[in-house]
Amino acid sequence: MYPRTLAVRLITAVLSGREPLDQAIAAASGEIPSESRGWLQDVCSGTLRWKGRLDWAIDANALKKKPSGWLRKMLLVASYQLIAQERTQPGAVVSETVSEIKRREGEAPARFANAILRKISEQADQWRALPFPASGSVQEQANWASLPEWYWQKIKAQKGVEWASEFAKSCLERPKLWIRARSAEWHPGAWVSQGPLAGAWEVIERGAIQDKEGFATGEFIVQDLSSQFLVNEISGKVLRHFSKKGDRVRALDLCSAPGGKAVGLQWSGMDTVATDRDEERITLLRQTVQRAAAGIQILSPGVLAAGGQEDPGLFDLVWVDSPCSGSGIIRRHPDVRWLRSEKELAGLAAVQSSLIMQGWERVRPGGYLAFSVCSIFEDEGPRVIARADLKGTVLETWALAPHLAPHGDGFWAALIQKH
Repeated sequence: MYPRTLAVRLITAVLSGREPLDQAIAAASGEIPSESRGWLQDVCSGTLRWKGRLDWAIDANALKKKPSGWLRKMLLVASYQLIAQERTQPGAVVSETVSEIKRREGEAPARFANAILRKISEQADQWRALPFPASGSVQEQANWASLPEWYWQKIKAQKGVEWASEFAKSCLERPKLWIRARSAEWHPGAWVSQGPLAGAWEVIERGAIQDKEGFATGEFIVQDLSSQFLVNEISGKVLRHFSKKGDRVRALDLCSAPGGKAVGLQWSGMDTVATDRDEERITLLRQTVQRAAAGIQILSPGVLAAGGQEDPGLFDLVWVDSPCSGSGIIRRHPDVRWLRSEKELAGLAAVQSSLIMQGWERVRPGGYLAFSVCSIFEDEGPRVIARADLKGTVLETWALAPHLAPHGDGFWAALIQKH
């Protein structure tokens, strides 16, 4: 039997305790049997990814008696399995769930749950392939999209209903895991499939990535396809500019942890310096750099502010991959959509503006600033750059999303040349 009650506890930690799912799972790691770890990750992520649609299915079948609390979360987990989880046995899902509810809540709630889950099981295909309710209420559209109402309204207002619905639909899918190879000629083996970018590989076999051949020796890093695309685009444009002069390119990755961008820049042929505003994340950055690109220089957060002998000076490229709402990565991190509030966006925009100015001060005349956020909200992308009013030329911008090629995480990025 699978640890359903533990799954409910973890989902409660996210929805009620406002704790990121990864942290909740890490805190409970001692209670998770090794054989159940994959199941628990999938069920918790999937339930949060589909939650809006699942709530709709539960309430539609419960009619006036809407379940709440622990009982509702048990129904959410079971409904996810019935509607969206692959290779599941509906009869076993209903039986196990009802038995657990009966043990804890009693006979009447168990009968109630049994009736709802059997109806949802019969309707599973309909709920999974539910057409977009174009003439429905805001709440119905948000439930279909599995997003908070404010989230759905914001995306729809900024991008239009067609873009918003396609984005939401793509974010119900399970994300792919991508790696970036040090060399485009390196072939890892049968556990991967070649991707659309040079050196990009999709992981198609299960198992711990750190146990794969080439991980310990730094032959590859884990990096989403959109991040790989941006590193390729930005490094390519900057390198082509400076190659005409025969100069080595110095790059600063200002918000570097866990280190994927810095490694990509170093592998492209740049001399890279990396730091992060969060001291705790520097440890993660060091681990990545030591394994995959030991030539990268790592600075502690205070060095850039303090100046002095260790000050690295100006750079040809400064990349600011700023903290943001994470609205572009809700397919990969489905808890994010339920953890963020609209009020937080203003504070994040202030952080982004501050980091842009810090980065701009480190760009030498004629050099470049790359700014990126894993967000689809305009408040965190083009509007931040417009407010910064930098004395430079915006050479190119990129707006990436899961439903658009190359179908990785959502990002907005800009490359600006300093006058």
